[in-house]
Amino acid sequence: MSNYNDIEEFLKELENIKALPTESKEDIETNKLAENGTEYLMSHNWCDSIEDGWLAISWGYILCVFLFKIKSSVPEVDDYIWIVNGDIPTAYIDIESAKYPPEVLQSYIFLMNDWIEAVELGNSTEDCYPIEVPPTKEFATNLKSRINFIEKEISKW
Repeated sequence: MSNYNDIEEFLKELENIKALPTESKEDIETNKLAENGTEYLMSHNWCDSIEDGWLAISWGYILCVFLFKIKSSVPEVDDYIWIVNGDIPTAYIDIESAKYPPEVLQSYIFLMNDWIEAVELGNSTEDCYPIEVPPTKEFATNLKSRINFIEKEISKW
């Protein structure tokens, strides 16, 4: 994120995950997804630690987008990583390829559509973003309906 000049200003617009509300059912779901996002990041060997995290988008259990500041001993890894999770496969998006939430969701849609297409065509998913579900037509159909929902919501922005 070295060439991202106004990250501090952008972060002021987001909610820190340490201060997320916990009153409603949606709040509890969002907090759980923040926790899941943290665990997902830490499961990668290139993520040594997480310094902080912010909520960028929340649709409860359906979908959340978080931005995490991490430490990594791998020079190629950005200091800031997006996490998209919810009732969809979790994925990370580096901040160099997507700087703002709508771009993050577009990148996520691209990755998921690539996997869906491979499954629908009966091709290997080995070169696709790794999704932790079996590459079956049933999973592809379910994911496709969720991706279509996300695409419709993005078009409203």
